[in-house]
Amino acid sequence: MTEHSTAHPPGLFGHIGGVEVALLSITQAGTLGAPVDYVTARRADVPAGTPEVSVDRADSADLIRVPISVVDQLARWWWMVRLDGGEYQASQMRDGQVLIGTSDSRFVWGDGWDGNVRDGWQRWVDAEGLDATATRHPLQAVAWKAMNAAELCDTMEFWASASWPLTRDEAQKLAVDRFGWTIEVEDGTSYLMNTVSGFTVTDVMMIDHKNVMMDLSLDVSDTIRDVTPESTAFLGDAFTLMVREGESRWGTPTMTDFEDIVAAHWDVAGGARIEFTFLPKGLTAMYETPQGAELSRKSGNR
Repeated sequence: MTEHSTAHPPGLFGHIGGVEVALLSITQAGTLGAPVDYVTARRADVPAGTPEVSVDRADSADLIRVPISVVDQLARWWWMVRLDGGEYQASQMRDGQVLIGTSDSRFVWGDGWDGNVRDGWQRWVDAEGLDATATRHPLQAVAWKAMNAAELCDTMEFWASASWPLTRDEAQKLAVDRFGWTIEVEDGTSYLMNTVSGFTVTDVMMIDHKNVMMDLSLDVSDTIRDVTPESTAFLGDAFTLMVREGESRWGTPTMTDFEDIVAAHWDVAGGARIEFTFLPKGLTAMYETPQGAELSRKSGNR
């Protein structure tokens, strides 16, 4: 259940040792070698004696990583700000200012905005005197999972470097050998499963034509069963990182945006296509083989 207040600042918060603490992030176990899920906060805000999580990278001495198991009442507070005829969502506060954001270019006015059509626009405004409503959204202790952006792009590059054309069986064997994925057989048909990432849906969809692989696609995040502002923000952040990593490797993507679906695709060397897709219920990735891309062009689907 949400709670409404105009007094609470926006952002991610939790109670540690009975004290409400502003949190900087939630991170999954396995990241930087961490054995458990953890939150990051400013050390000065956390009660002395709070347990810490060790990771494989040195960080600022001003920050502390705390096991999520010792955090109570984990929640994200959002502000809905009404300003000069527009409504903006505010996700964080700093030094007396709040960061407001919108995806609607009609409400981007004046100087100070940073962003674009793909990622939306944001700017800092003074918090004092704002017409705003704050809403508290409790979070589950266990964070949703999404594939690391570099890992995803490495996976796509592996497929791009394969010796196409390949049959379905050949592609499945490559995936088993390279990623440790598994093959399940049902009624004489073999199905490839990504059982390594631990996402809600493990199926890897493989499309072939005349025994030649056309494309393969897979979920690269958990499936969100109950869509909330928090789940949408989580997927949006993960998708943005994936697209930025892809852009660093393959150049500027072609973006498409239809209702709640956003996709980024690249036409890569050899005639293949890579595509990442954001949906409110999850993220997917597709590798279209050179043969699949050529068939799409010939059939007029491009």
